[in-house]
Amino acid sequence: MANKHMPHRSIRINKRRLIGALCAAVLIGCTPNYAGEKIMTELTKTMRPVCVGRFVVEIPTAASIKGWDQKVDMSKIETVFPPALNKMAFENKVAQRETLLKTSPHETDGVLFKNKIQLTPESDLFVYRENESNRRIFELEAWLWRPTLEMKFHAGISDRNLASGIERITKVVKSFTPLPTSDTTHLPAGLCIEKGIITGSHFRAEEVAIAGRIDAYPGAGFSFSTRTAGKPHEGPTMIQRIDRSFGLGDWIGKEATAATKFLRKGKRSLNGQQGEELVAVFTKNGEMHMQADAEFYPEPNTLDKPSIKVSLGDQTHDDNTHARYPKNLTQEEFLALWDALLNGIKLRPGAI
Repeated sequence: MANKHMPHRSIRINKRRLIGALCAAVLIGCTPNYAGEKIMTELTKTMRPVCVGRFVVEIPTAASIKGWDQKVDMSKIETVFPPALNKMAFENKVAQRETLLKTSPHETDGVLFKNKIQLTPESDLFVYRENESNRRIFELEAWLWRPTLEMKFHAGISDRNLASGIERITKVVKSFTPLPTSDTTHLPAGLCIEKGIITGSHFRAEEVAIAGRIDAYPGAGFSFSTRTAGKPHEGPTMIQRIDRSFGLGDWIGKEATAATKFLRKGKRSLNGQQGEELVAVFTKNGEMHMQADAEFYPEPNTLDKPSIKVSLGDQTHDDNTHARYPKNLTQEEFLALWDALLNGIKLRPGAI
């Protein structure tokens, strides 16, 4: 019923383990300006703003967002496609879901279904058990319909936290409003998700990620994500993770070192947030993959300084067929696009 979105398509050359050793350690992030690389290209001449989370991200007009991944206050949110054509069709769909839950057996609890709560005239919440006798877990599943739009909200909760879990997901559903305009300067305070906004400015767990493609460059893709944090960043930094991965004495570490050239590697900042940036070129068996990643570390309990991650990649060959793509970014174009993406990330006016 729901459209499953992936945060982003991984971009790799044919040595999957080799690139995985690097990319799994890198994650993603942002970067400021390099005066010597303000190169205007066909991609960076015109950029368009997109509201993602509490930020505005500028992407090339030739680019498109292919997937969203979002979770607010422990509730995962998905856009259902195709949506129910009208209110009656939506109500029939909800009734069918209720019947299915009431007739699906549970190993020890009779049936999965426990309760149905109407949250608003356009939304309903189902409470049901997981079909496992050794896990006393409730599933909370809310469905919301608006003309031309249908959303699913989902969370898992333990027995003892059921009441608070229902309260949380109810607040999330009731605070959803369809995106009223594409003008990012006239949006209500809150968190932009796919097709709408979760309104409110109090601190809570918020995660939003997008992934995009540039159709004219089949090997090119980008991603951007934010996540609020309740405590400072802990553990190794992005560069420390990379250095540790490259320091491995096995064949992966040795091949990764031999196949990689770093174009940038160091500390960066984004709107006052401290972080790190890596831009690398991998060359193996005649195939090349350019990868830029950055990571900005959060200030605890803030909405305007969450953990921020951004990535951009372009590869010369298809992963599966190893056929060469007809068009790729040059190194200069890649760096110019990377800078344009990062320089275009701003906190949305009125977001908080």
